[in-house]
Parts: sequence; C-alpha cells; structure tokens
Amino acid sequence: MTGSVQWQNIDLGMNESNRKRITTWGDDFYTTIDYCYETDMILVKLSFNLNWKNSNTKHPQSEFGEKEF
Repeated sequence: MTGSVQWQNIDLGMNESNRKRITTWGDDFYTTIDYCYETDMILVKLSFNLNWKNSNTKHPQSEFGEKEF
C-alpha cells in the first residue's frame, strides 16, 4: 500500500499569488474586478496492489516444452 499527499498553490490566502485585478474607469463609471485563478488544493492519493508475490499460479505449457524460446 502506498500513499501520497500533494499541496498545490501554497499561500493559504495570505499572499497575493494567483490573483489579478482589472480596473476600468471612464467619465461616468469606475469598476474593478478581482480574479483568483486557482485556490489552494490538497490532493490525497492511496493505492494498493491486490497481486500477491507468493501466489502459486500455473501457466499453460507449450507444445514444444520449456525450450521453445
């Protein structure tokens, strides 16, 4: 069994990384928009293998015996 944890975009919202502000103004208006491209993400991965290494499997025999290859 194996596991891993991955943390992407590490700033916890404290830094202004991955953010963009667009400000537009004219004679009768003023607007500003804040974009946050990606938030913090935590990825957890667990995987396991169901194949046992010490299994007693029997493979079919060839017509020519073990010296075929």
